[in-house]
Amino acid sequence: MANLRVQWIRLSQAADFQLPPTIQLLGDLDDVVAEEDNVDVLADANFRYIKLRDTGHSSICNFQDAEMGAYRRTKFLQAVTTPIAQLEGDGVVNGQEVGQTIDHVVFVMHGIRDMGLWTIRVSEAVETAAQQLGQSVETITAGYGYFPMLRFLFFGARQVNVRWFMDRYTEALARYPHAKISYVGHSNGTYLLASALERYRACRIHHVAFAGSVVPKQYPWDRLRAEGRVQAIRNDIASADWIVGVFPGLFELLHWADLGTAGHNGFQDDTPKESSFDRYFQGGHGAALTPANHPSLAWFILTGERIPPDPTLLVDQQNGLIATLAKLCWLVWLLIVVALGLVGLGVTMGLTGLGLSPTLAWGAYGLLVLLLMYTL
Repeated sequence: MANLRVQWIRLSQAADFQLPPTIQLLGDLDDVVAEEDNVDVLADANFRYIKLRDTGHSSICNFQDAEMGAYRRTKFLQAVTTPIAQLEGDGVVNGQEVGQTIDHVVFVMHGIRDMGLWTIRVSEAVETAAQQLGQSVETITAGYGYFPMLRFLFFGARQVNVRWFMDRYTEALARYPHAKISYVGHSNGTYLLASALERYRACRIHHVAFAGSVVPKQYPWDRLRAEGRVQAIRNDIASADWIVGVFPGLFELLHWADLGTAGHNGFQDDTPKESSFDRYFQGGHGAALTPANHPSLAWFILTGERIPPDPTLLVDQQNGLIATLAKLCWLVWLLIVVALGLVGLGVTMGLTGLGLSPTLAWGAYGLLVLLLMYTL
C-alpha cells in the first residue's frame, strides 16, 4: 500500500501523464476517513477536495434529509457536472497548502530511548545552511515517541515505526512536489530509513547522514545508488560507541535480525566511504550529535559535499576497550544473562523466604525485568 501511494503521487506529478479528474467529497463530521488522507491525491492538478458541512461518513449520500439533503445534493451535482477547470476545491488539508516553492525536505529522526530534542537544533543548522545556499527548505522533526529497549529488540515493533515513517515520507512527497528529500538519522532513526529503502522500492532519498547507526555493515548502498534511489550517504562513527558495538553486534554476528554495527565498524560498500570521514568522533553513542558537528551535517545534507567538522571533535583511533568488547559481544551478552540469573536467584530466594512459591517468585522477577526493559 505504501508503494502504491508513492507511485500514485509520482504518476500524478509526472509532466507527460495526466490522471483523470478526481473529486473527493468529504463531510466535516466523517469519523472513518480523515481529512489528511487527501494529502496523496491533493498532489494531482486534476484533483478537487470539497468539504461538506454538518455531514458524516454515511449521511454524505443522504439527499432526502429535511435539513441538509438539498445542500448535499447540490454539492454532488456540482462535482459531477462542472468541468474540472471551473470546479473550485478547498485545496487545503489541515491548514497546510501544497508547497510548490520548497527545494529540499529534510527528515531528522531520533533513536531509541530518546525524545529527539536534539533534532530541533539540527533542523536549525539545516535552515541556516539553506539560507546561505539560497535554498528553500522544510525540516521534519516529528518523532515517533519514546522507544524503549525491549520493543527495539523485536522486529514487529521496529516495523511499526518504519510504516510510520513511510506515511510521513508519502505526505512530504505529496505536499512538496518539486523538492528533494534527504534524511538525518541517529540510532534507531538510521534503521527506519535503511529498512524503508529495503522494503519499499518506491522510496527514494537524495542525501543520507547517519550517526550511531544500528544498520548492518553489509547494507547494499552501492546497489541503491546504482538504482538511483540514493545519491550520497555519510556515516559518522564514534570512538567509544559501546551501545552499537555490543548490542546489535550479536544480532549481526548470528544473522538474527536486520540490525548491525555500522555505527561502530562502518559500512563495507564504497558509496558511504566516499562521503564519510576516516576518523572517529570522540565519545559515545551520541558523539556525532554535538552542536559543533551540526553545520557540517547540514552542509552535507543540502549539497552532498563533505566538509570536515572542527578537528578537535575527531580522533584517529577507537577506544581500545570498547573495540575489544565489540569483538567479544557474545561474551558480554552471556555475562549479562548470567548476571540477571544470579540476581534473579537472590531475589527469588528472598521471595520464597516470604512464603511465595519458587514458580511465582521467578515469574515475578521475570516480569520485573521485562517491565524495566519496556520502560527504560
